[in-house]
Amino acid sequence: MISRLAKFARYSLLAISVLGIFWVLDGLYVMYRPQDALGEANGDCAQGELRAVPNGAGMVATSHVTSCSFGLAHGAETTYVYLHKSGEKDTADSLVFRFANAGNLYSPELVWTETSALHISVIELGEVTKQIAAREGVKISYSIGKEDMSSEEDAKERKHDAKASFVWLIFLATICILTVWSIHKGRAKTSEPAPRLHQG
Repeated sequence: MISRLAKFARYSLLAISVLGIFWVLDGLYVMYRPQDALGEANGDCAQGELRAVPNGAGMVATSHVTSCSFGLAHGAETTYVYLHKSGEKDTADSLVFRFANAGNLYSPELVWTETSALHISVIELGEVTKQIAAREGVKISYSIGKEDMSSEEDAKERKHDAKASFVWLIFLATICILTVWSIHKGRAKTSEPAPRLHQG
């Protein structure tokens, strides 16, 4: 009975440590995944279109928002603003403004103050991840009411989280290795032949 409980405990510990390793790796992927320049809808992301604002002289500012889930983690919504010629598609080169919403529901307001000047304003956002001052001869100005986290603060927090994740990863991997060794040792003991009794 005791040996069965010990065996169950070892296998349970192995399963928990393996799941923990996958959970930590999933968190590291979400933390360091490449920034999406297009914000297209796919298996992980749903896309919602926002306003497209032309300047009346052949240029248009477009925008949309994505909501993504990566593995076990739910990624924060991200908003994208593009500037290109009318009729052209949104591309990585035409991306001029991108920010993490971080739970904020405010959409960017796009206003042409002149045919060669675009003003983008947002009441509140999470973090700016790209911001371009000019493109295709158009000057771009910004008004951001509140930014929850600056790029410097985000980098500092990511570094701290990464260190903690690596500590957990090493800890869980060590538990996993020791548990496998313990299971293997237990199997080796049970497979040993029983001693023969010699008759006198």
